[in-house]
Amino acid sequence: MKKFLVFLVVLITVLGTIVYYKIPKYHEINSVGFIFPQSINDQTWGTEGYKAVLDIVQDYDTNFYIQENIDDEEKTKLVLNEFLDRDVSIIYGQGSMYEKIFNEYAKKYPDVHFVFTNGKSKHKNVSALNVEAYSMGFFAGYLASHESKTHKIGVIGAFDYQPEIKGFMDGAYNENKKTIIQASFVKTWEYNNDVGVITKKMIENDVDVFYPAADGINSEVMGIVKDYDRKAIGYITDQSYLGDFVLASTEQDISKLYQDIAREYSEGRLIGGTKYHGMKDNITSLQGYSPLVTSSTIEKMDKLIEEYKKTGKLPNGKKAPENNVNVYLESDTEK
Repeated sequence: MKKFLVFLVVLITVLGTIVYYKIPKYHEINSVGFIFPQSINDQTWGTEGYKAVLDIVQDYDTNFYIQENIDDEEKTKLVLNEFLDRDVSIIYGQGSMYEKIFNEYAKKYPDVHFVFTNGKSKHKNVSALNVEAYSMGFFAGYLASHESKTHKIGVIGAFDYQPEIKGFMDGAYNENKKTIIQASFVKTWEYNNDVGVITKKMIENDVDVFYPAADGINSEVMGIVKDYDRKAIGYITDQSYLGDFVLASTEQDISKLYQDIAREYSEGRLIGGTKYHGMKDNITSLQGYSPLVTSSTIEKMDKLIEEYKKTGKLPNGKKAPENNVNVYLESDTEK
């Protein structure tokens, strides 16, 4: 009996030790850093990232440090050094331009988790969040083509290789092969002085549905489209608040991705790596349908999207192109 009790005590101790090491340890988030290459007041990509970090700060009652217009390697290193001196736990860099520097710093600072968008992770404390944008663009183009009365739709983007724009064009042509697409690219994510002239020229050419797919020009294009009583597809966030002229929006839920990183970090189970997200896990979507879009059209769009999520095939019978993690790198170097 005595031996059995000793054995039982040893067994319980061993099992307790195993459980202790298996249960994730809580990690306190000391503070959070956020770096963005342009202004966070763009009302699209930058604003959404900024709001996401503020939500994390509120949820975890932690300090935060935000730096905008960090658009080259020298500035990035200065900011990173400043953040690290302040004992930051997680650093979010919203852009592919931070890939190289974040991977370099991750080797030197293994206790800090580095996060950036669109690229590849090389270390366990680096998370590269890649958003597949082609499919949401496809459905947006399909809707734009369907809603156009003139069968002429316009795209104003930053660069011609944006996946969401390629998807938009393919979706529009899939809905109606006779749709005419007028496209213009300002070659920057930031504001461009020519965008007003470009938009009005398209209006003169009978374009009646627009897709302003670039952070810096979205706001001005939307304003002109509204003033001239045309229609638009919103970008990055649900822009239905601008008015009924916004037929729907291609939304990217960067907030959920950032929240997941913070939660997994705090629970002690965050594993870095190159991660891919899209419509199938509801990170990208077509949201906020306008009252101007008929219920039958919305129902049709919902069915097409649901079918895509189940089968992986778009309405044209094809799969979305493989996500290219380097697709935005060229645009960063051109800034």
